[in-house]
Amino acid sequence: MLRIVGHDLHPELVILDKDGTLIAFDALWHAWFDAWRDALGARVAMDAPLRRAIAETLGVDAATGAWDPLGPLTLASTGEIGLLLAGLLYRYRGLLWNEALEVVQAAERTARERIVALDLVQPIGDVRGWLRRLRDAGLRIAVVTTDERAFTEEGLTRLGLAPLIDAMVCGDDGIPLKPAPDAALEVCRRLDVAPERAIMVGDTIADMTMARRAGLARAIGVASGALSAEALAPHADLVVADIHAIEVVPDTGSHAIAEEVRP
Repeated sequence: MLRIVGHDLHPELVILDKDGTLIAFDALWHAWFDAWRDALGARVAMDAPLRRAIAETLGVDAATGAWDPLGPLTLASTGEIGLLLAGLLYRYRGLLWNEALEVVQAAERTARERIVALDLVQPIGDVRGWLRRLRDAGLRIAVVTTDERAFTEEGLTRLGLAPLIDAMVCGDDGIPLKPAPDAALEVCRRLDVAPERAIMVGDTIADMTMARRAGLARAIGVASGALSAEALAPHADLVVADIHAIEVVPDTGSHAIAEEVRP
């Protein structure tokens, strides 16, 4: 049984977002984007108009470097960001479309290599211990992320989390991305768990919307990533500081998904 701010839940499956939920968001992704932008600059001329266009298109405050929590850089998949960047190279540098795509993809590979070398993939607290407690309580665990599969698997393996995860859907798996319900429904299908017996835990509105559209039992927001608790609250059933506020407690034997009525 899970206890979340006084609410007792009895799910069979916990579906988790990755970045901002299991893995620290800011250090990893800000360094990744800075490296991607630098790698682009090594391949094409990055004058002031192009830099400004990149910031405005992706939702970056050019003066402070802050990311719009509801903007593309925070919420879009790597592939979607790549398409936006390629479009800007097509417009501002006059590259042919295929050339623009190749430049962007090559720069992103360079950025990924830099992130791996810097070892910036860090868990939010004792994630492995928390996942073990879920497994020991008989819960199934899935991850749904917009990040690419290769990078996701590498990061989860590096942190020792991969063996604790039963199913995973990634941004390049060919399944419609959040906030569409498809990824959540797919992990339910793979694990033979009815959606109403699963809960979603994530740090974005897209996570919460996916849970609603998929008919999951609960959408649990965590304020450890892209959005504050105040921003998540209108879209979530419950909001907590991070996953560690979700407690595993002895089961009372109830078969209901929750003893509390959804707000």
